[in-house]
Amino acid sequence: MKILIPMGAALMAAVVSVSAQDSTVKSRTEIKADDAKVTVMKGCLTRDAAGVYNLKGTIASGDEITTTAKTTTDADRDDVSVKSETRTRVDGGAVGTSGTMGTYIVVPRSGVDLMTHIGKSVEVSAVKVEAGRGDAEVSISEKTTVDRDDKPDTSAKTKTEVELPKSSAGAYTVMSIKPATGAGGC
Repeated sequence: MKILIPMGAALMAAVVSVSAQDSTVKSRTEIKADDAKVTVMKGCLTRDAAGVYNLKGTIASGDEITTTAKTTTDADRDDVSVKSETRTRVDGGAVGTSGTMGTYIVVPRSGVDLMTHIGKSVEVSAVKVEAGRGDAEVSISEKTTVDRDDKPDTSAKTKTEVELPKSSAGAYTVMSIKPATGAGGC
């Protein structure tokens, strides 16, 4: 019996410490391109019978896109609260949710999977090579920091350089895709 009480107390302490895992994840993504327009698009992703992907929604374009995101998780014994906020800016001025409404042809760059997002509301960062130009050089910089209570912070940085050929038939080459905030199907 004397052994069971300390073991029970240790087990309760472990359960309480596991259940109270508060964290904050912050990320920042910058996409820059020369000889191309960088865009942020929000809307519904579809695919027609010919296999062409289309995004019906809004678009804002410029020379650079910066997206910042913050997700805070507050876990208590009986409750878990998750709050997310994402902001996208084009050229340091236009907000990504404003722009021109329309239907746009999108093609994925290597490593980007559009198929799993068909029929859903998404936010897409894309690049379109400007008319009369050759290839475009695109730079993608990402930084993510995870701040956990009672544990050391961790962070990761990546930088990707991509050379894109001229877009076919006015298509936008998708650099990244994610579910639109607060949206489900479309």
